[in-house]
Amino acid sequence: MANNEPIRRRLAAAERFSNAAERYEQTAQIQKQAAVLFDAWLAELKLDAPQRIAEIGCGTGLLTRLLHARFPNAAIEATDLAPAMVDYCRRVLGDAEGIRYRVCDGRDARFDPMPDWIVSAMCLQWLRPLRPVLQHHLAQSKILAFSLVLDGSFSVWRAAHAHVGIEPGLHSFPGFDALLAECRSLGAAHVHAKRISLSEAHANGMEFAASLRLIGADHPRDGHQPSNLRPVLRQLQNGCDANYEIGFFCIRM
Repeated sequence: MANNEPIRRRLAAAERFSNAAERYEQTAQIQKQAAVLFDAWLAELKLDAPQRIAEIGCGTGLLTRLLHARFPNAAIEATDLAPAMVDYCRRVLGDAEGIRYRVCDGRDARFDPMPDWIVSAMCLQWLRPLRPVLQHHLAQSKILAFSLVLDGSFSVWRAAHAHVGIEPGLHSFPGFDALLAECRSLGAAHVHAKRISLSEAHANGMEFAASLRLIGADHPRDGHQPSNLRPVLRQLQNGCDANYEIGFFCIRM
């Protein structure tokens, strides 16, 4: 019997992020900051200006808008697994010339004609295993640039769980050094990387948990068994600072 679990996970992820589309930008302040910083970092690299850009996980268009502003004559294909995210991105960009939209899975999306750049902001941490995803997209582009959440994120939330002996439902994320080494092993001519830290203050642990739900990022890791969170939330009733460790990577073939 065929294993349909990967398909079910993708459909569930598409539904979860689609449900978050209309409220995403009200909550995703870290993602907005990270998109601006990522775009500025790419500008600092002084890469050849692209004629064609493909974006994986465009979401509501935070990075799409920045790229379109910098490269108004470039053709951009904005893609996302979640149909409502693609619809939102289309609405906010309106009839911007040169942009088209597509619902597809970033793991194995194919682009024709071949883009000069493939970009992704705060999405690839969900695509596992990551190495074949990187290999797939490097085979169809000159430059692959992405940002993603790194190991060490949400340390206060994780520590509150550890204090009472509870495993958090948060996903594990790649480490910066390990991912940099993996990128370098792909045979690229140049690999650029940077690590940043951003923090968001929440009134309490419940508000932090709600913030993940509001952007569609609350799905627990595989195999997680729900626990009684009251002992965790009691520790965080006076505040919960959420740290985001974020990696910027640019692989040039």
